Amino acid sequence: MAATKIDVIDLIDRHRVTGFQIGVLILCMLVAALDGFDTQAIGYTAPAIAAQIHLPMPQFGQVGSAGLLGAAIGALSFGPLADLFGRKWFMIIAMVVFAVFSYLTAQSGSLNELLAYRFFAGLGLGGVTPAFLAMGAELAPKRLRSVFVTVLFASFPGGGLIGSLIASWVIPAFGWQSLFYIGAVAPLVIAAILVLFLPESIRFLLARNIGQAQVRRTLERIMPGEVPADAELVAPPDPAREGVPVTHLFTEGRAPMTLLLWVPFFTSFMILIFITSWIPTLLRANGLSVAQAGFAIALNSFGSFVGSGSVGRLMDRFGAYRVLIPTFVLASIAAGLLGFSLTNLGSAALAVITLSGFFAGASQAGVIALAAVVYPVAIRSTGVGWAMAIGRFGAVVGPILGGLLLGWQWRADQILLVIAVPELIGALCVFLVGKLPAARPAL
Repeated sequence: MAATKIDVIDLIDRHRVTGFQIGVLILCMLVAALDGFDTQAIGYTAPAIAAQIHLPMPQFGQVGSAGLLGAAIGALSFGPLADLFGRKWFMIIAMVVFAVFSYLTAQSGSLNELLAYRFFAGLGLGGVTPAFLAMGAELAPKRLRSVFVTVLFASFPGGGLIGSLIASWVIPAFGWQSLFYIGAVAPLVIAAILVLFLPESIRFLLARNIGQAQVRRTLERIMPGEVPADAELVAPPDPAREGVPVTHLFTEGRAPMTLLLWVPFFTSFMILIFITSWIPTLLRANGLSVAQAGFAIALNSFGSFVGSGSVGRLMDRFGAYRVLIPTFVLASIAAGLLGFSLTNLGSAALAVITLSGFFAGASQAGVIALAAVVYPVAIRSTGVGWAMAIGRFGAVVGPILGGLLLGWQWRADQILLVIAVPELIGALCVFLVGKLPAARPAL
């Protein structure tokens, strides 16, 4: 008698979410939080590092750019490798790379050393992002895939919040280096936990037609005793593609979708990083105190955290495009209004600052979830990774553009109106993506 065939993907999609899946999601959230932690760490320690290596603060921006460039290259390179060889081990490798260069950052004695160490630390952080986002998307049942991905990315501002709390305590007590020592130890601990407890993605193994035993072990941890021992585990056709995964972002009708998707990635990253980078400066230029500026950016970060964490549920309930298009439009409107709200911190201004973070975070997390949904398993890390790299280039452009406009003596309201326009272009591109046959949800 032929063995019973069980469609594993359908089984996971129909099954309730279990504690094991939540546990793996939490592990991936810890990985995501490290990115936010590191972003806050370099911001808090910038004055002390600049003083130690005798670098004028206006020139410290190149240090941040080195990390962002490394993150972009990491996403470009590690994403395709994760599609070829698996999500788990590239997450672990990226964690170790980040740990090593976070430690070395604390040992920096010159600008060249600091630039090199921040570049390679960024390489690790950028490299891990497409792998954990793909893992989150492939772990979830289809009905909750956007929720899993956006909750994962909400861990980024969550990690930033944790980083700011830790920094306020350890830097005065132990010096700025202590923050990067924490940034070296934490990823090594997480990497060890990943080695012991993180399974390889079931969808990746089935797409590559490998690891039946691994798939069975993971299913047994998700739903103990529910899969017959003699069953043949199968999945709907999603063959592993030969050659370089990047090329498949532009085959089978995906080229227009890929190029259009890159635009909202660029614009959403640009506006979010611009706001976090320049709002404190613009507030100070309008006569507000350091404490008031810090409070405003905390509200903005809180809004971003809530927006990032909630947009996935809305997308799953009402449809990705019905939610994302108005989210991008509202992010643009909120950014534009923000420019007229910076002269004081009245209740209306605080509401606008919080809403600008909410919609900027929601648009960024939402478009990441969209990419994780529309690319098939065999190229999911590549698709998300390359789109994330484009987004990180937007993160570089936003602060540079803000600096140029500020140098030209533009007012805050004028600068933010300019920054708001690209989000409308992002909304248009999301609308156009939704009209493409290639943008239907994949496995």
